[in-house]
Amino acid sequence: MLRQVSLEVRWDNRLQDAAKEFGTQLMVVDCRPFNRTGMTLLLELKGEQGGVRKTIAALRKIEGVRQAIEGDEAGTPVPLLLVLDRPSVCKASSESGIICLECPLDSDSQPASWKFIVKGTGDLRQVLNRLAREGLQTRIEDVSRLDHRATLTARQREVIATAVAKGYFEFPRRISLTNLSKLVGVKPSTLSEILRGAERRIMESAVGVLPPEGALGHFGLEPRMGRREVAQLARSALGDRLAA
Repeated sequence: MLRQVSLEVRWDNRLQDAAKEFGTQLMVVDCRPFNRTGMTLLLELKGEQGGVRKTIAALRKIEGVRQAIEGDEAGTPVPLLLVLDRPSVCKASSESGIICLECPLDSDSQPASWKFIVKGTGDLRQVLNRLAREGLQTRIEDVSRLDHRATLTARQREVIATAVAKGYFEFPRRISLTNLSKLVGVKPSTLSEILRGAERRIMESAVGVLPPEGALGHFGLEPRMGRREVAQLARSALGDRLAA
């Protein structure tokens, strides 16, 4: 049975460290695998122009960052595409076949909360073991049966809710993409990416099509697991490590 897991992870988030150093807000808009060991991150940077420029320069110097490509659009927020080696948490998720719902790279505090979907105890055990081998400290915060609403990230839910309320999906539309982007505080091109990603997840859930990332089909509403079930699953997932 599919489970939604909230995991507390303490790790070195160099992307957010670089942004905070220069007073810049960094948001992860989307991510994609890139060959067997790399990934691409679509970021948005908000802040004073000088601070944003210094942040981009600092991001380019981070070990593992291969390219940093700025968007052509002027003003703020500034879109930035990073090509980099997969960070530890991203590597663990891709190798374990799980699906991220909320990215720990988005968190500007430590420890970070990471939400993802697993197919069972084995997947969760793999994630915990891989993170442990990387020397990362983790703590299971919550495990629940999958709610179909969980297929959207928090940011996607926020944007979709605003789009529905403002009549973006009506015919004819009561608000343009450009005006909607101003309301949610992103560039039109970034908003288009967020909407496409959210629409894809909603449609896949509605028709039961498996998404490219893994085994997600039709999700029914399920009650949350009790504390005893959470503890049992956590003990099972941690069993190999505790036995060692």
